[in-house]
Amino acid sequence: MDSEAPEDVAPRVRFRLGKAEDNAPKEDALERSADVKDATEEGGTAGPARFKRKLGSWIFESVGGFYMPTEDISKLPMRRQEHLLIRDLIYAFSGVPSSHIRPEIPFEEISQLRTDQVDRVHFKIEESFSGAFRSLANELLPLIGYYINVQSFIEDTIMTTGCGRTLGSGLHKSMQEYFEVQAGLETQLQERKLDLQQLVQQLRPWLKTMQALASLTSRVRRTELNSAQLLSLMDEHQAHFKCERLKLILTDVSHYYMKMVQLWTQKGVLYDVRREFFVEDTSASDMSSTLLSPKQCCHAYWAQRYRLHMERLPSFLAAHAEHIFLAGKYLNVLRQCNVQMKLMQASLTYVPQVEVEGEGEALAGEGEAAHVTLIRSSYELPARKLLELLVEEQQLLQHLNNLQEYFLLQRLELVEAVLANCAEQLQCNVDSLKPEKLQQIMLQLLQHSTDPHKHLLRSQLMDCDVATQLARRHKRLTKPETVENADQEQSSEAEPETEASSEADSSRLPAQLTLNGYEAFTLRYEPKWPVSLVIHEDAVEQLQLLHRVLFYLHYVLRQMGAAPRHSSRADALLERMTECIRQLEQHMTRDIVQPRWQALLENAQKAQFVDELLNQFQDTLDQCQLMCLLSEPATFVRALHTLGQLCLNFGSFMERQTGGPDFEAGVAEYEQEFNSLLIGILDLLIELARPNSASGNLERESCKQLLQRLEHVSKDLGDSSASSENSF
Repeated sequence: MDSEAPEDVAPRVRFRLGKAEDNAPKEDALERSADVKDATEEGGTAGPARFKRKLGSWIFESVGGFYMPTEDISKLPMRRQEHLLIRDLIYAFSGVPSSHIRPEIPFEEISQLRTDQVDRVHFKIEESFSGAFRSLANELLPLIGYYINVQSFIEDTIMTTGCGRTLGSGLHKSMQEYFEVQAGLETQLQERKLDLQQLVQQLRPWLKTMQALASLTSRVRRTELNSAQLLSLMDEHQAHFKCERLKLILTDVSHYYMKMVQLWTQKGVLYDVRREFFVEDTSASDMSSTLLSPKQCCHAYWAQRYRLHMERLPSFLAAHAEHIFLAGKYLNVLRQCNVQMKLMQASLTYVPQVEVEGEGEALAGEGEAAHVTLIRSSYELPARKLLELLVEEQQLLQHLNNLQEYFLLQRLELVEAVLANCAEQLQCNVDSLKPEKLQQIMLQLLQHSTDPHKHLLRSQLMDCDVATQLARRHKRLTKPETVENADQEQSSEAEPETEASSEADSSRLPAQLTLNGYEAFTLRYEPKWPVSLVIHEDAVEQLQLLHRVLFYLHYVLRQMGAAPRHSSRADALLERMTECIRQLEQHMTRDIVQPRWQALLENAQKAQFVDELLNQFQDTLDQCQLMCLLSEPATFVRALHTLGQLCLNFGSFMERQTGGPDFEAGVAEYEQEFNSLLIGILDLLIELARPNSASGNLERESCKQLLQRLEHVSKDLGDSSASSENSF
């Protein structure tokens, strides 16, 4: 944004004598070469001593090193008064002192002013002039202070660096027309073609312009700004003053920043030698002619590569920040994928949009600002190309369908095969299990599958229960600064119930885990680049949470189905338990997962840009997790685990006992405990389904659906269930 330094930072408008008129042949020919000392000796009052300019302050400048002596204005004819007043005004409007227009503060104080105090100086016309002349000229007096304010800013910043110099250079270019107007006025005065009313008419339009420029320079002086903040301030000023000249200056000053935006959005190149762009590449050395390895080039790399500094973004680009950032990012992603494409090559400039009278906003479509159209086009090009790469070449939709089938139990034959072939391993403590053996069984089960991506599926044993995994994930998401320590937290001990003991024990694993295989077993999906840009570790973790709960419920169902039958009371309780677990599983799979995943696959086929697909995928995962009530606090998850464990214990009891009084007493005890747990779950669901609860609409709707599913199971609970239903 730097411009060439102006050659003349303080142009002076010099008064040139014209020919004498008949009425005053000698008055206009007054000797301008008379010395100030001689004028003083004759009793006249000389002008102020000549000030030396200091950086950070302003002074009046003399003309040719001498001043004109004071004249007795009251004794001059009206025509002569008008002529002198016009002359002094022209001088004053160019920063040159005059005999009859003076500041309201003493001259000796002016030289001590700081640049941020310039706008406090006001001027007045000598009262000896005609009242009509003074009244007419007073309208223009603020122009003196405005000019001095702007010109002193130009002189103070022209030899500096950074955004101040850029603004000073832009102001200097804009002031050239002002100087031309002043020179034209002086010429008209010499030729006796200018009266005071004409002077006011010609300079009146400059009042608002100079006021806008002076207000801007005053605010810039008082605050240290970076380039983006300066551009934001200028945009705010031009919107307030609606000054066309300020718009032109803003376009000129914003050229350097918009050039950075252009290179980033159209080439994916960051050229920011002054560190003023809002996108920072933290791994700039990685981008070279040699592509990154697939292991390096993953979602985590691209999520952490760029750092955004929103304080470096001008306000007029804030609404387009996401498109600007993603345009350059996706260009670099495509570059790493070795994709060849024709890049845009269009000049990007910022021209403030004119608002439509009475509407407050610029019209869309044809009235849309040119820079907005270019930014959007520069985003759409790589976003569309990346989507085509993922869907058409990388078969992303097939991968998404695999996630539904493997993780969300839509391929039940695989789940049943795992439960049948890993029955012994799943009942063992997780410490005694060998992951390699489980993986070998998985490979055997998938051997005859026609899925071309089956080799990406892995088995995994977790080191904590679902509630603890949820708590870790919640902590990591709510405290981004702990992301770097996430790997260490994965090996920590399952968190106890209380927060105090949780913080004390979460840093290390216990000597022996108390998890069984069916509680720790889950799947892992390892897609290659660039599919891993969509199906990344965080998304897989959400799928694992859903899979662990669904797999656990299906395991309980299978065990209950294999339990032997004895008395009618025991069989009835077994049926109620089985139906309860079945309804919980079907609520998650049929009511929540299936319709939302089907909508995801349909919308993915209609998407035009990659972000539409990414957002839809993430929304689907979030909704499934939220509506399955797998969120913090994990009260529902713990209740499910306790209920499932009770059902497993009852199945084992049925296998051990064959009948008798002790058997019936045991059945009665299990029935009482089951009813108590079920009432607790129903009460929790009713509380979450209340309109005034802290739950969202999706959670409330899910709770209502689940309550309807459990209505048949809970009908035998008697008065407790009835009171709960009435309260709901």
